[in-house]
Amino acid sequence: MESTTPPPKRSKPRNLVVTNELLEFGNIEAWLNIIRSYKSLHPTHRVILYYKGEVVNNLINLFKLGRPVAAEGFQLEVAAPDEDFTHEPKLFRLLVEGAGPDYERFIIHELHTVLKLF
Repeated sequence: MESTTPPPKRSKPRNLVVTNELLEFGNIEAWLNIIRSYKSLHPTHRVILYYKGEVVNNLINLFKLGRPVAAEGFQLEVAAPDEDFTHEPKLFRLLVEGAGPDYERFIIHELHTVLKLF
């Protein structure tokens, strides 16, 4: 049975540049925390990351990629049923910062805590 609802609108794909020489597990944890913070404000949105054109279904698997990762191999897209893309530029900026060497500011040490970034 086909769905009669239109697919959610998507933001334009944006290239995420990894500025850290090696993508460390800390960078992945920072990305997870940033995306969790975004989704706490926009629970119906879907944050889609691509690596070399392939959808990344599990961010932890990025850590298992061969080293070094392609610095410009990542892209970000947001699918938003409500078409509210107001926080997408900030999400992009924070993900770029989380991919850099100063990712520690996005690491939280308390369980079940969501960063208030948005």
